[in-house]
Amino acid sequence: MANKPPLRMLFAASGLVVAAGAAVAQVSLPPVVETTPISKDAFSTGTLDGASGALPETLWRGSDAQTLEYLLTHMPTRPATPSLGEVLKRTLLSSGTAPREAAPSLGGKKLLALARAGFAEEARTVASLSTAPRGDPWSGQAQAVADLLGGNIAAACRRSAGLTSGRDELFWVKLRVLCYAQAGERDAADLTLGVLRDRGALSEADAIFLTAATTGVQPKMPPSAETPLQYATAKQLGIPLGSVLLEKAGGGVLAAVAVDETVNPATRIAAGERAVAMGVMAPAILSGLMANVELDIAEIGSAVIRAQELPHDPLTDAVIFQSVNTMSAPEFLRDKAKRIALGLSLADSFHRAYALSLVYADEIAALEGALLSPDEAASFALARMAVGDSVGAGGWLSAMIGVNASVAALPEEQAMAFIDLVNLLSVLDPQTATQIAGAADVSLLDGGEALPVAANAYADPAVTAHILEAAFDAALDGKKGQAALAALAASNGAAPGGQIEAVLVGQSLRTAGLGDLQRRHEFERKWAATFQSAPDAAASTEPVANHDDDGFTPRLKPRRGQ
Repeated sequence: MANKPPLRMLFAASGLVVAAGAAVAQVSLPPVVETTPISKDAFSTGTLDGASGALPETLWRGSDAQTLEYLLTHMPTRPATPSLGEVLKRTLLSSGTAPREAAPSLGGKKLLALARAGFAEEARTVASLSTAPRGDPWSGQAQAVADLLGGNIAAACRRSAGLTSGRDELFWVKLRVLCYAQAGERDAADLTLGVLRDRGALSEADAIFLTAATTGVQPKMPPSAETPLQYATAKQLGIPLGSVLLEKAGGGVLAAVAVDETVNPATRIAAGERAVAMGVMAPAILSGLMANVELDIAEIGSAVIRAQELPHDPLTDAVIFQSVNTMSAPEFLRDKAKRIALGLSLADSFHRAYALSLVYADEIAALEGALLSPDEAASFALARMAVGDSVGAGGWLSAMIGVNASVAALPEEQAMAFIDLVNLLSVLDPQTATQIAGAADVSLLDGGEALPVAANAYADPAVTAHILEAAFDAALDGKKGQAALAALAASNGAAPGGQIEAVLVGQSLRTAGLGDLQRRHEFERKWAATFQSAPDAAASTEPVANHDDDGFTPRLKPRRGQ
């Protein structure tokens, strides 16, 4: 018979158990942390929260997967306004459950739209957070686009080689030409290029860049590098990327060029200004770029002379920016305001004017209340409108008049500039514009709401019809995400005169609950229209005015008796 432990040992053991239990009871348990499970698919995964502008998690509720996939294939690579770039970011980076019948390609096309437009790193992040299937060619294409924009052709080629499906999609076939050429297999590159030619699958720019990649000979007159593949090919061949070669570039290419240290500073600044004006790059990146341009003290000190001699040179923006940064002492406040106004006055395009307005946003806000000339106050009013600060814009408009009884006391040119600016403000904030107009003794014109500035139209009316159907469906059932995609798709035509598309954009943004961005979009379109009849910068050495009489019909007029 086994020996039993003495009773005192049992009591001692039981005492230890009780003591241990008491000790455990005294230890507070860690607080329960609420966690949000990672979405299982790329389409449902987002990186934004409510504080950073995410749409409601129900944004895809009730939407049909095929409709969403159609809209995603018509997403802009060059957002027409910075507000539309913001819409694209906030819509495609918001979390929300995908339709039940959604295929993996829906998430892949979302990632591809992000990468092409200029949110390549965000697309990578979404892909890493989700369970996007490795074999999905659309997800792979988004990753390959990010590789090309980052200058990693080898990684893109590895993705191409690892495909198990979708190899005949045009993007992959074009990429194989570059991959074959990169590997020294010129016969295979030439054969593949010939197949693409026979299929009529090459744009003029594609043909020039891929032919150059196959032969190894730079083209005498390279076209604009529009796509990530063309950009990567140009870099591989050592083709200098001047600002002229970026006129048709997508947002992804522009954002990549802006941070590419192998590109000359002037081109990087030009690309950055365009990317900021598409809403796909933070203005802080552009500010950092201009601050880091290597300039000596003499160059910074001659900023005013340079502005007179080289007003259209992007480097002039950097020189003025650095000269402004030297004026930190309070006694230089007046000179600083004058220098910022000079920098803004050089803007000869919407993208330059918008980007510089954001670059100087903090400095202008800090100048509130300073005594300025009417012209300087006008430039600051427009800059505050650019950042959506209608109240600040109203303050600078009031400063234009100063102690004068009305706008009639201003010289005619300044009075008309004031009227044009209040006209613009009325698009952004009708209430504030009405108050400013009343204080200036001018009246709003009758005639109701003006039509929005026409967007670009689709050459194929069937595309417009399909987008229109999706927009109506979204409006009827309150499908916010679908409405936002419809607005973006409607803005992506290539032919002028898209009045229907312009109305579609506005209505769909309101349906999506993005009325603030809809107003800013209309303001940006009307502001951009004032530059359309500006003289060719290359043909002029004089600064181009910020306003002209043909941009839009003024909605203000002096009251009778003035």
